[in-house]
Amino acid sequence: MVPGQPLVVATDPGRGVQGVLRRSLRGTQRARSSKMNHSLIRPGRLEDLPELQRLHAECLRSYYYDDLGDSEEPELIRGMNAVFVDRDTDRLKGFVAFDRVRRSQALPDSAPSKVPLRAAAISSPGPAGRSHFRALFEHTHRQLPLQSQGYLFYALTRQGWLRASLKESGFDQCDAVRFYERRSSEVEPVSQPAALRPAQPSDLPQLAKLDAAAFEPLWHMGVSELLQLQRDCRIEIAEAAETMVGYSALRLIADGSRPGTGSAQLVRLAVHPGAQTRGVGRQLLAASLCRATDLGFGRVFLNTQESNMPSQNLYESLQFRRRGRAVPVFVKRVEQGQAKKPAQ
Repeated sequence: MVPGQPLVVATDPGRGVQGVLRRSLRGTQRARSSKMNHSLIRPGRLEDLPELQRLHAECLRSYYYDDLGDSEEPELIRGMNAVFVDRDTDRLKGFVAFDRVRRSQALPDSAPSKVPLRAAAISSPGPAGRSHFRALFEHTHRQLPLQSQGYLFYALTRQGWLRASLKESGFDQCDAVRFYERRSSEVEPVSQPAALRPAQPSDLPQLAKLDAAAFEPLWHMGVSELLQLQRDCRIEIAEAAETMVGYSALRLIADGSRPGTGSAQLVRLAVHPGAQTRGVGRQLLAASLCRATDLGFGRVFLNTQESNMPSQNLYESLQFRRRGRAVPVFVKRVEQGQAKKPAQ
């Protein structure tokens, strides 16, 4: 611009500022399309594992979720997955992996089957990376067989890049997970409205039905998940009038320095809706705290949904305190092979 001369903006959309912006946008889209044409998306293979491990370890945009923290190494090839391959270099530039959770027979027919995000890594930043994630997700969900109930994909994350990628792929935040911790060896006496006993393998089908009544489908545990839970935890059942009304699952995590040290995790606390507000949950929680204390575990931690205020009130009444930041939960429902957002 010449000093003292007025700034003139052309009104011809093909030749002025807007035209330049449009041509620039079209050029960007063509460049992005060209890059996608030089790439291949396919299911991951066993021989990809070393490259997947390298990408996951070195990439700034990587994610892994293990609900019980049992895996010594990330299980990157488990379940359904897709990899993004650069045709020019034959190098992996990204991947996603979702678990195939066996559908629980205790769920109502209208409930979708759960599909949690297990792992992801994307080498490209910004819009290109989000586009790659979306393409990988779409390739992955097309691997699923059609079923009338549909599928509920979900992910728990605080990572900004993944949150942006999930939103661009049509995921919505439905809740958040809060974390609580208790450091005390004192447990006050509570009322005993139910009889408590250890769970047996034969109890699991009935436990799954109780769990389905107590939790929304997103948080439900079926028989296969409860079986895994029983391997890792002590499950205690609450019964009233010979009817199963609740259960808890406590996991002991020794730190290896000396016997009895470490932490305990309350992995599960469920009460049937028909038995809530009677003190069953408080009784199960107090029993778990007493067991942890008796075994020398002074720290107990747990998590619960941000929307579950009754649970938060219960935990805080027994000296649990919030720790850390809540983790957002993102969901997307896929029906008959087509992506749809869940009903609000």
